[in-house]
This record gives sequence, structure tokens and C-alpha cells, in this order.
Amino acid sequence: MRTLLLVAGLALAAAAHAQTWPAKPVRFIVPFPPGGSTDVAARTVAERLTRAFGQQVVVDNRGGGGGAIGTVEAARAAPDGYTLLFVADPVITLHLVVKNVQFDMQRDFAAVTQVTTQPIAVAVHSQVPVRTVQELIAYAKANPGKLSFAHSGTGSGQHMSGELLKKMAGIDIVHVPYKGGGPAVQDLVAGQVPMGVLGSTPLIPHHKSGRIRIIAFTSKERFAPMPEIPTLHESGLAGFDTTQWLGILAPKGTPAEIISRVHVETAKALAQPDVKERLAQAALQAVGSTPREFDNLIRADLERWTAIAKELKLEPQ
Repeated sequence: MRTLLLVAGLALAAAAHAQTWPAKPVRFIVPFPPGGSTDVAARTVAERLTRAFGQQVVVDNRGGGGGAIGTVEAARAAPDGYTLLFVADPVITLHLVVKNVQFDMQRDFAAVTQVTTQPIAVAVHSQVPVRTVQELIAYAKANPGKLSFAHSGTGSGQHMSGELLKKMAGIDIVHVPYKGGGPAVQDLVAGQVPMGVLGSTPLIPHHKSGRIRIIAFTSKERFAPMPEIPTLHESGLAGFDTTQWLGILAPKGTPAEIISRVHVETAKALAQPDVKERLAQAALQAVGSTPREFDNLIRADLERWTAIAKELKLEPQ
């Protein structure tokens, strides 16, 4: 009887906490530096949730370790709804290529909502003498091991997409991991690295200015904001189809009522035309899926990328 009363008491306390939440500022941990697509989307959503909650939603960039540092901090946070993880897909596959990752997505986190989706871009610095995928392949074959590509972090969808490109095209190029998309884009634009397999958001302005060239997208269908650019699939690498997403996770044990409220208010925000437009300008497509739908996506991606890592013979380093 005492056990039943204790359980009932804890349930009532959790429900009461959820009803009064939030009573203070909420923190979005973004496990990447400022400047990338994750940061852009997090700040857009945080602004709207601040209005909805009546409490400040603060974006806290905790870059490093390919996303591991900020993710571990979020995993260890109290499951009270005041610390949430605004995450990008690279984090869920980090364990496939990095040893001793100190978190487990399914053990440590609960899905809240998928915020956006977008294809990955294959781009080169303007001084690299290629304008198409076929020219890139020919150039790489003529210069084996001399071409390198930047990406947002080891184990990310960008990294894995680059490795898949290498395998399907039969080329030898070197991957260069960065602590987030922002620094990778900076070095690509500056010519410190000749090629990037990166999120579309920060690349588009530099593509339009002529400093870099986006030569293909990784999704099977053409990217609506830039329909003039072909896909890898239609450029000779049949079946190539990868995308990347951003979403919100909560530490495992966060009350379901809080998770539901964050999802509902985020989905409302993402449905607003001005928010959709702001994200579209950053080459991000708004989603706003349910917690169950987002959890299913994470599970499916884990299965898919695990199989691809095995096929590519990638081992944790």
C-alpha cells in the first residue's frame, strides 16, 4: 500500500509540475557553434516559444566533440523541462565512428519533435576547376588523395554522405571534420579546404556571391529553393538519397505533459507563414512532427546509417 501511495504521490507531483511549467527560463542546448543551420533554426523557434511560454527560451551553444559535449550535458540535465536539446542528425550516429561516446540517444533522451529537414549540399571553392559532379569525379580521379571535403563533424550525415559519395564514385578524397557547420563553411569560403559536404543553409549566400559553387544536392528529388541544381542521383550516382534534420529532444524522464506542450507550441510556430518563410530563406523546410513520429525517424535513421557504416567498413576511432 505504501508503495502504491508513493507512486501515486510522485505522479501527482509530476502532473502539478507540468501544469506550472515553465516558471523560469528554458534552455535550448545547441551542441554546435553559432552560424550553422542548427543555430539558425534554434533561434527562430526559441523566439516563438518565448512568446508562447511567457518565459525566455535561451539558446546555449555548446560546441565540441562533433556534438558530443553539448549532448552529454543535456543528457545529464534534470528531466524537468528546463533543459532541452536542439539537435541535428549527426549526433545520433556519432557512436558509429567515435569510440566511447558518453550518451545513448534511446536510453538518455525522449523525442519531442522534428523541426526541419533539408538536403545536404556538395560544394567546391570557386578556384576548384569543376562545375558538375562528373567533372568533380574526373578531377578527383586525376588527383587521388589531394582533394578533401569539409563536414560538420565525424559521424554526421554530412560525413557519411561524403563517404558514400567516395564509394559510389570510386574516388579517393579525404574527409576533414569540423566542430559544426559554421567553421567548416568559413574555411570552405576562405579556400582553406577545397570542397564541402555540408548543410545548405550557410552555403547558399556564398554560392550566390560566387565564392563557392554548389554542384549537387544529396536528396533524390531536386531541392525546391534551388531547382536549377541537380542531385547526385541524376548526376550518375543512381539511388543516392540522403537528407538531414533538426529536432528537439528532452532528457529521459521529462514529464509527458511538458514534452507534449513543447511539441504543440513548436508545431504551432512552424505552421506560421512568417516562420516558414524565415526557415525557407535558410533553406530549411519546417516539419513539426509528433513525438512518436520523431522517435520513429530517429530509430529508422539509426538502422539505416548503421547499415551504411558497416557497408563502408567505417569503424569507431
